[in-house]
Amino acid sequence: MSLLEKSQAQRMRQESVEKSRLREQVLSDKVDSAMRKLAERIKCELSGMFANRETACAASIFLFCLLFVLGSSPIPRTTGGSAKLDSPSAEASPGLPSAGGIPALGAGVAQGGAMGGKAIAGGEDKAGSDRGLYYSAYQVARGDTLSDIADSFNVTLDTVVSFNGIRNARSLQPGTLLKIPSMSGILYTARQGDAVAAVATANGISADRVLEVNGLSSGALEPGSRIFLPDAKLASFTLREISGDLFGWPARGWISSWYGWRSDPFTGARSFHNGVDIGVDSGTPVLAAMEGSVSETGYNSSYGNYVVLYHHAGWMSLYGHLQSISVKEGQRVASGQRIAYSGNTGYSTGPHLHFSVFKNGRTVNPYNVLH
Repeated sequence: MSLLEKSQAQRMRQESVEKSRLREQVLSDKVDSAMRKLAERIKCELSGMFANRETACAASIFLFCLLFVLGSSPIPRTTGGSAKLDSPSAEASPGLPSAGGIPALGAGVAQGGAMGGKAIAGGEDKAGSDRGLYYSAYQVARGDTLSDIADSFNVTLDTVVSFNGIRNARSLQPGTLLKIPSMSGILYTARQGDAVAAVATANGISADRVLEVNGLSSGALEPGSRIFLPDAKLASFTLREISGDLFGWPARGWISSWYGWRSDPFTGARSFHNGVDIGVDSGTPVLAAMEGSVSETGYNSSYGNYVVLYHHAGWMSLYGHLQSISVKEGQRVASGQRIAYSGNTGYSTGPHLHFSVFKNGRTVNPYNVLH
């Protein structure tokens, strides 16, 4: 079994333990609720059995004390033991480095501060920074955002995104278990020829700190191994892409037609609309939704006058039905710069702006990447 496979198996075992703790807590809550209902029922029956109210009250108090003592006994929980970050079990050698490893997670489930979700295990550690690098598990609740979760654990958004391999922040679902490391930073997968010193320099952090946190004795990195880069951040564009905040609105207006299948406005036939239509008056300024360069301008029967912008990492945007065009092919444009004026040219039923977004040549729902 390869080192990566061992690491994946370890993570799966850890997640299984965390889910077991959550199920046990739910069972404990149900037992407590049932005991409270039983106590109320017996209290009512006692009141009917004893004519003297004082006698009934004393019996009820005794019963409550008895139930409280019985109910205080905790349901046995799996302690989970200790584990290393993204590493094989303790018996496997060598393991992926992690200074201090992940200490044994505490039993039970605690409310995650002001957040709506649950922090599984964790809590404050008396040893503080002596624990080194470890993580807590957090269960996402409805209404949570990655930014709020990161703030509640005092780490950066980059940390939560990187540590959990998140590619689309807007797809975050309630009930998802997230791993939150004890310090800010990002995970890095070593490539052929990588060394700690070069990786640290490229990310603007201390090589000694990387060695310390990951428990490495030398600067050599095995291709495919994963290390934690404390205090490092994701590239700004990468974080924007994951957060879904790549593009600004190209014009102020309302959505008159959404992305996806619809009835053709002229024929009524079912057709696919590869963008969104923004209702605006003719002559409304059209702005570059993101910085880039002008890839193409022109006219065709579908889009009328149009502009295509090329952006970083394979992203492109198209602006159609324009009244006039203000830029030339090859020109660099800034985000928010005027590139045209809206109109009613081409296959159009009235003044509006057609806005499409492409990633590596394939259409993307613009609404998912707009601020």
